[in-house]
Amino acid sequence: MTEDEVREIAGKILGLENTDTSISGVGQITSFNQLGFSGVKDRPDGWYLPNEVSFPAIILEAKSESTTIKKAHIDELLKNLTIIEKKYKKHIGILYNGFVVKIYKDGIFLREEKELKNKEYYLSLFSENKIDTQKIYNITAKINNNLHFNFGIKNLYHRMIFTACALVAKRYGSVLIKGMNYTTFHTSIHTTLAKSFEEARRQNVKLDILLEAYSSIKMNITENQTAIDNFIESVCEISDNINSDFWNGEDVMAIFFNEFNRYKGKSESGQVFTPDHITSLMYKITEVNKDDLVLDAACGSGAFLVKAMCNMIKEAGGNSTDKAKIIKKEQLFGIELDKEIYALACANMLIHKDGKTNLEQFDARSYEAKKWIKSKKITKVLMNPPFENKYGCLDIVLNVLESLEKDKTCAFIMPDNKLETNIKKAKKILNNHYLTKIIKLPNEIFSGVTSSIFIFKSGIPQDDKKIFACAILDDGLETIKNQGRQDIKNKWEEIERYWVDVIYRQSGDSSIQWLNPNENLSYKALEKPFEISEHDFKKTVLNYILFKSNINPDEFKTRIIDFVLYNNRNNINNELIEIIKSKISLDNDNLDINATEWKKFSICGENGIFKLMHPKPRKSTEYLEEGEIPFVASGAFNNGIEKYVKTDEILDKGKCITVSAIGGFAFYQDKDFIGRGGAGSAIKILYSDRLNEKNALFICTVLQKSLSKYNFTIMLSGDKLKKEYIYLPTLGNNEIDWEYMEKYIDSIYELSNLWIQKA
Repeated sequence: MTEDEVREIAGKILGLENTDTSISGVGQITSFNQLGFSGVKDRPDGWYLPNEVSFPAIILEAKSESTTIKKAHIDELLKNLTIIEKKYKKHIGILYNGFVVKIYKDGIFLREEKELKNKEYYLSLFSENKIDTQKIYNITAKINNNLHFNFGIKNLYHRMIFTACALVAKRYGSVLIKGMNYTTFHTSIHTTLAKSFEEARRQNVKLDILLEAYSSIKMNITENQTAIDNFIESVCEISDNINSDFWNGEDVMAIFFNEFNRYKGKSESGQVFTPDHITSLMYKITEVNKDDLVLDAACGSGAFLVKAMCNMIKEAGGNSTDKAKIIKKEQLFGIELDKEIYALACANMLIHKDGKTNLEQFDARSYEAKKWIKSKKITKVLMNPPFENKYGCLDIVLNVLESLEKDKTCAFIMPDNKLETNIKKAKKILNNHYLTKIIKLPNEIFSGVTSSIFIFKSGIPQDDKKIFACAILDDGLETIKNQGRQDIKNKWEEIERYWVDVIYRQSGDSSIQWLNPNENLSYKALEKPFEISEHDFKKTVLNYILFKSNINPDEFKTRIIDFVLYNNRNNINNELIEIIKSKISLDNDNLDINATEWKKFSICGENGIFKLMHPKPRKSTEYLEEGEIPFVASGAFNNGIEKYVKTDEILDKGKCITVSAIGGFAFYQDKDFIGRGGAGSAIKILYSDRLNEKNALFICTVLQKSLSKYNFTIMLSGDKLKKEYIYLPTLGNNEIDWEYMEKYIDSIYELSNLWIQKA
């Protein structure tokens, strides 16, 4: 081949074509002067010059097949690299004669290869360089504030959609330049959007939702030219970063969405957005590859799909390959119910010119969704379904699993306890599908809820197969003021590599557990050593005596605090003052307690200490007439008694302990009562022939300490209580030391009574 022929072929292989984000081409006519290097008449054979000068540039020097590469040819390439170095600190030089490829990185010879590759390969030689994350965060924050305060767009999702649409328009050639008035600017985006996916709309008319969403966004202010110019400048800057060949534009968009999502952690439809590093982890631990058909049936803004697309295309050899086009068009599938978030997902996919026809606006619980998923022959599922029951978290999971062929891998992020708090639905899932792994995520991943990745194999019953579980307690990210959690010390890459290896081998970390599905459906945190103090018992006893004496605890405490802090003697008598001064309860050394030698006992399970009873279904609102019968509910005060009622029904027997479903508050009930029963926050009743007032107060203190983990999200049910244990003092034969417990409470009781008697 002649030099001209080698040059033309090299240009095609490298992909040297002009784009919105770079000047690129081949030939011998174009001088460096024409390429922006003033006064330089030299002419390169090929060039790739990105708009962003912090990105690497490429210079090609081509020779004919018959030319043996000599020092003069190398010197010519190095001279051209010196010319562009005035603008581009990072650069690649390529000397090519059709047979040999000599590669120079920043003017230094790197290696010789036999085959010329696409420019992405050579740009990746700078892979140690990272996206300027801080820059993207700053631009995104600037856009958000501009749209919010200068344009008057109050709705966060409208700000996200408006910006995303502008990015789509910019990607598809919309002219956005400073000085445009609002009408011209708005129309340019709308027109470009309509044209950009005209063909795709014929396949999927629901893409009109994006246009509708854009058109429906109302501005309160449209005459602020400075605000318009600033927005256009920011969008162009973000667009240049997204479309760079130097790194994955998908990563830029992940930063963009994460920054916006910081302003609103959860949408009205229960959507919790997945951090980028977790989407990366899930892609790897489910072993997605370039040939998989990937589904996210609650796709939100499209984070999982874009992550999958990015990695699959990398494996396929880059964006320029035919396989990349197939991946974009035929291998990524998403469902989203919320109309605005669906529009956002469409925009995200359009920004990358891919997958836009494979997004559907469905309810992922519906038969329509199941039918659509079945038709796609999905091989991998990556999902973060809405957590709350009212949005059908487990219904979505079940519908997805039942839409797949046998033995397909599905990963769902859900709250740690989601399966255990919905046993009926969990059993329905496990009857036909195999939960293989549970990966506990760091507690900081989602605000207000702890979560795990649950990995299933579809169409294979669980039976008694054990579940692999492990806990990633730290992801290396740190919270930056006003910017959320970021990997500022670049720890995640190494942490991720470690955990991918552990999960693949199912060994190598001390957190690993093998769970019996009949007992546990969540990762079990390592049990902390049981600790309890004298103060805990004193609090229980004092509150009980105050209750029996019909004294309001808050008023009692206020009187003491007023005296101690302010020397207020108006509401306190001299005898109580003397008791306080003597610090009688603090000086008694006989009340020290050491629980390190106590033994573990089942509360009410097999061979448990107590017999568990449930009140019949009833609520306090059913009792409108006041009376003398205590109505005991799930509360923290007044011995658990919500009110006193009048009733002729059979009462729950006293001489027992009642346990609240919320907070695990435990109280000794001396008299007969009626308890709050039924579902949800119903109390639990514990009976034992060995129980009396004093040892019951001891056990109530221990129960409260052990069961305080239960709350409104995770309520204490009878089934859970049967699996719980408490630590109690024992005799030499490991039998419970009932006498010790009684005597210990007796000593506290006597001291506490002194306070009350003198009050």
